[in-house]
Amino acid sequence: MFIHLIKRLTPLSFIFLAACTNDSKLGFESFVEKALTQFLIDENAQVVSIAIVSGQHNYQNHFGQFPNGTKPDHETIYEIASITKTYTGLLLAKAVTDKKVKLDDDIRAYLGADRYQNLQYLNQPITLRHLATHRSTLPQDFAFTREDLKNGRAFELILNYSKSQLFEDLSQYQLTSRPGSEYQYSNVGTELIGYILENVYNKPFSMLVTEFITEKSGEEDTKFRITSDEINKITKGVDGEGDSAPLLSPYSFSEGGLTSTTDSITRYMHYLLTSSSADVTLSQTLLAGSANTDGHAFFWNTYKYDSSAPMLYHSGGSIGTSSWLALYPEQGVGIFLVTNIAADNTQGKLNEIANIIVDKYAKAAELK
Repeated sequence: MFIHLIKRLTPLSFIFLAACTNDSKLGFESFVEKALTQFLIDENAQVVSIAIVSGQHNYQNHFGQFPNGTKPDHETIYEIASITKTYTGLLLAKAVTDKKVKLDDDIRAYLGADRYQNLQYLNQPITLRHLATHRSTLPQDFAFTREDLKNGRAFELILNYSKSQLFEDLSQYQLTSRPGSEYQYSNVGTELIGYILENVYNKPFSMLVTEFITEKSGEEDTKFRITSDEINKITKGVDGEGDSAPLLSPYSFSEGGLTSTTDSITRYMHYLLTSSSADVTLSQTLLAGSANTDGHAFFWNTYKYDSSAPMLYHSGGSIGTSSWLALYPEQGVGIFLVTNIAADNTQGKLNEIANIIVDKYAKAAELK
């Protein structure tokens, strides 16, 4: 943001690295503990959790402790922020396969063309493909500016920003470049897809997530939490100054409002890596960018998609939480990392650690 049902399993009883010797298993687990313990020290962070899937084998672990002395586990609820966008992308792929929408349709066909004559540049309208690949040229946010972020006003502005205001701002916004011409990360674009999906299915977005994704993947804990009781269960974190940070997810939508646990994200990764459904397959299809370097699928970032080890990935950053999710479809491997701190480049550091851990995992499990 800021920038088939499966029976619940007990994560620590998962078979892990079954193809490996006990020595290689212990060596890998020791490596992960060392890497993530050092991360906690370097970032002055409280907790960090990890989940890895590889075929039918799964691994989860948790490090650190909260100020009250409790420790995180597989049921600890975290904000996943912009990783929510991958769920939005999967729902968009579902709408395409259901023939509810077409990727290269002018979005005004779903919004009302008369009101949004401004959503074009040099006769090029914004399409759903542009939104799903951050090439609409719409801004990152309407609710606040970078200056508001610097002045600490962004959260207050988000609290008071409504759906009607978003559509009013959309009707007034003037594009300054041709849609599809350049990458420009946009939460606004992701929110628009959420509202379009609600319109074409005539159901709330949260219901679409449940019906079309989490009931199939078995994710009992991936959901929007908006009641007081639900919100109180979400892990709170700190910002780069070590100050307690407010939760952003209760005030977010299709761009960053989901919360989850390592147990549920493990199931999400497994579903994405093993399902043969048309929408899952489509959601991982390259839509823009380069196949041999960096590209974009349905909100996924892609890397070396024409290689023997292509990667799909997305990070998540709330005000006090950072996360990283990466999939390696050819290897059948997925990794998720989350911590309750959002300092400068925390997401980037999780990326670096994830790359190192996946490489170590692949060697230990003889996946290469």
